Amino acid sequence: MLGQATQTFKKMHARRNPNNLTVGSTASYSQLSPSITSATLLSPGLASRRGLLSPSPPPSPSLPSLIPRHGKKTSPASHTRLVKRLLISCCGVAILMWLIIRRIYANHQQASEYAEDPGEWEMVGGNLLPEEPSAVIVQDTKGKPRWTVSIPAKYEFPLQPQHYRDICTQSMEMSKQLQEEAQANSGIARRMLGYYQKDQYYIDIGDAEAQALLPHSTVTGERPKGFVDDSAIANKESTDGEKVCDKTLTFVMETNDAGFGNTLLRLWMSYGLAMAENRTFFIDDTRWPYGKYSTFFLPPPAAGCRPPPPTQMTPCPHTARHLVVSGATVTSAFGHAFTEEWEDPTKQYVQRQHKIFALLRTGYEALFKLRADDATYVLDRAHTLYGPITQEGGISIGIHVRRGDKHPYEFQYQKDYIPLDRYMDTARDLYIERIENANTKAKRQQSVEASTLFARHTSSKLVLASDDPTVYESGELGPNSVRAQDRIVLATKAALEAAQGKKNPWIDEITGWEGGFYRDVFFSLGQPSKDAQVVHDPANVPEAARSLRELVGRAYLMDLAVVGKADTVVCTVSSVGCRILAVMMGWESAFGEKNWVNVDGEFDWRGIVW
Repeated sequence: MLGQATQTFKKMHARRNPNNLTVGSTASYSQLSPSITSATLLSPGLASRRGLLSPSPPPSPSLPSLIPRHGKKTSPASHTRLVKRLLISCCGVAILMWLIIRRIYANHQQASEYAEDPGEWEMVGGNLLPEEPSAVIVQDTKGKPRWTVSIPAKYEFPLQPQHYRDICTQSMEMSKQLQEEAQANSGIARRMLGYYQKDQYYIDIGDAEAQALLPHSTVTGERPKGFVDDSAIANKESTDGEKVCDKTLTFVMETNDAGFGNTLLRLWMSYGLAMAENRTFFIDDTRWPYGKYSTFFLPPPAAGCRPPPPTQMTPCPHTARHLVVSGATVTSAFGHAFTEEWEDPTKQYVQRQHKIFALLRTGYEALFKLRADDATYVLDRAHTLYGPITQEGGISIGIHVRRGDKHPYEFQYQKDYIPLDRYMDTARDLYIERIENANTKAKRQQSVEASTLFARHTSSKLVLASDDPTVYESGELGPNSVRAQDRIVLATKAALEAAQGKKNPWIDEITGWEGGFYRDVFFSLGQPSKDAQVVHDPANVPEAARSLRELVGRAYLMDLAVVGKADTVVCTVSSVGCRILAVMMGWESAFGEKNWVNVDGEFDWRGIVW
């Protein structure tokens, strides 16, 4: 379109308002009916209101009478009554106008509430596309206004998180503006679009390029640099000649909270959603603070087609042909509209989440394939821990304790942590219910028939995983508790100093993981000094820091993998790792057989919490 001088289509796009101008449009006021103006309400030409402006003439003056009047006195005309009527009328008109203006202003402000990072925008027009990624309004071949997303070719994939947030904010603003204009012309009110309801004013980027409304994308056989190689590419299978995928969903692995669990949960949900929507799934790990996807997992399933050009991949709207999901757009991808679409309104409590759980389970089964050496260790460890328990008829109880910067939902412990006693009491109740009470009657009957005695207790163990190494040394857990895995261990300060031997006075003080996992501690790994400012810059991560981050991530995954194989699990639902363990156990085991137990208040399991 830009190369054709004969085409003069008008385009509009949204940009940040440098002068903090308020979002608004004079067209909204011009659309008001002429019957709702102060001039009409106060018009003396209306018979119903003529009395308010034209009072009856004053009584004729008369000479004072020498004879006193008798009977009822006639009330003298007074300007007080007229003034009162005028004041009441003016107040009523002012209140009415205030309500109308307030309603108009509220409608314009609703769009700004959608953004994670609310800002102020102004609409600008012109024949040139914006120089940065943004939503734009164009005219199609029929001259009708449509909106789409413009991503200049000079921007590499993935875009910055702020770009993705701005595109989603602008998309809602553009869509709302066009709908309001159509509503004003037709007089038909339209409700908010559903999760899968197509916006009739949106034109997909590929279609806009075909109509020369946007510059045509250059299709090459190269994949974006940060795309994770799938199983076909990893196995050196030829992908030459493959066509571009019809519909795709690309998950960008990026996070600002340093949590591995959040990324893992969103990754599984995105994969399950892509499969449900018949989209080809891709993964990008360009800005993942933990390093490369292949460091932790085997390659994802083969795509069977080529990814689309980066200029056609957009985070909004959800009905776009080639969709991008990242931590910056989690509220648009898995927010209110997603919940209303995928929750079951006919069920109660956790049963409402059955379809959302199924999406996560699909992603877990397809993507949770640990690297070969870690997977082998997990299988051997699980066989060592759980094999004897199964043979002797006992029960294995996995316990996941999350501390650090994650606090419980329960009001009493919001500033602290759930006491270990509650974990142990719950584990004890599970043992009594599943083992002692279930077997006592049967064993007594067998003892009478065989005239033999049976031991009351069976082989059972507590398999513990925690981000706080001091939990493993706590005396409240008892002698039957063991670490979930000991391949990679988060150490305390005392353990590190003991391993180092004599302390060097010229080396900074050693810091352990006492207290649990904290964001700043994670991002400070590998820094030259403990006093160095913690800066989260995924593009510039020292090799030493990256290696330490990879060890932390692998330890987290192996802990979950081993605990997830236990018969029952006790944890706090406020922790992402706890919710992941439920997905690993499966719906029937976790909720049907109630093998997953939350000790953080009366809260239910939920998928992605944003």
